[in-house]
Parts: sequence; structure tokens; C-alpha cells
Amino acid sequence: MKRSLACSLTAALVLITAHRLPAPIQEVPESPTPAPEQSAKPKRTIKPKTTSESSESPTKRQTASPQSRTEAASNRKPFNIPQSQMTASATSQYSGYEASKAIDGNVSTMWHTPWGLFGPEISLPQSITLNLGGTYNVNKLRYLPRQKSGIGDLNGNILTYKIYASTDGSNFTQIAAGNWFDDHGEKSATFAPTKASYIRLEAVATHAGHASAAELNITATQ
Repeated sequence: MKRSLACSLTAALVLITAHRLPAPIQEVPESPTPAPEQSAKPKRTIKPKTTSESSESPTKRQTASPQSRTEAASNRKPFNIPQSQMTASATSQYSGYEASKAIDGNVSTMWHTPWGLFGPEISLPQSITLNLGGTYNVNKLRYLPRQKSGIGDLNGNILTYKIYASTDGSNFTQIAAGNWFDDHGEKSATFAPTKASYIRLEAVATHAGHASAAELNITATQ
């Protein structure tokens, strides 16, 4: 009887204790945190810098090279061959009026053929030859007549001329011919670029039958 009562009391206590205990906490899985909204701005693409050289294809560069050389050749600037490196000789000359006077840079001096009391002592044609001091592609000759004024101030002016070129000083080829006005102004003769080491100016017809030149200059291309 006592054992049965004790069991009943124990069962009652268990029921009361079980009733008072809080319900077990069930873990609820956390909802994933939403990802932040991506910016609506498009991503900026950085283009690599290019140079004009890198932008050209090898084929284009190879094609342009011959053209560049052609343009460079067509744009070659002419220049005067320095008189200081030249020497001059003539078929005839009067004392004090040697051929070298035509390339001394002094317009007051000149080359002149011999004359006497009654006029020229030697007949035309007469010529003056310039040793250029090197080989050049010559394309122009400039001729300054005598600049002295007074009696016979036009004597020796070359009116009809021929120009010759040579690479050895012995064999000459005519490269130009023409006529100039009979005055004190500088004259010129232009011709196709010609390889030459020597240039000869021949006076075919002149004022009063003399031949003279205050200054001679030769132009060449580079």
C-alpha cells in the first residue's frame, strides 16, 4: 500500500515538473542575406593607348618606305658648290684678269680674254673651265658679267653660250646652250641634273668680241 502511494506521488511530481519546463527552442535557419544591388552604371573599358607607329601594320610601313624615299628625292634642296674648293682655267686670259678671278667671290675682279689697242687679240669661241673639287649632280650655272662701268663697260659680256660637263676633265659633253641679255645683271642656265666634276662655259658670241666673267657659281642637288 505504501509502495503504491509512493509511486503515485512520484508520477505526479514528474508530470508537474514536465508541465512547468519550457518547450524546447527550435533553431530556425537564418534566411540568406540578400546580395547588394549591383550598380546600374556600366563598367568603363580602358582602351590601351596606341601610337601612330603601332597602329600601322607592317605591310603599310613597308609600302610607305619606298614612297618616302621618292618624296625625299623630289624634295632635295639645291646648294651652291663652294667657290673656295674650285680651281679655274681658261683657253686664254689677260694678265691680271686670270680665270681664278671668276671664282674669288669679288665682283670687282673678273676673268677676261686678251685685248690690245685695237680690240681683241684672240678670236671666239673662248671658254673657262671650273674644276669643282668633287663630283656632283649639277643642274645650274650662274654667270655674273663684268661690273665695271665706264668706257667699254659691257665688253666681254657673253651673249651666246654653250655649257659642257665632264667627270674626268678630258671628255666633255654639251649639256646646255642659249642666249643672255647684254647687260650687267646676273644670268643663269638651268639643265637636267648631270653628274660632273668639271663644268665648262664657252663664249660663242660676245659684246665686242671679248669674253669675260666677274663671277661664276655652280648649283648642285644633294
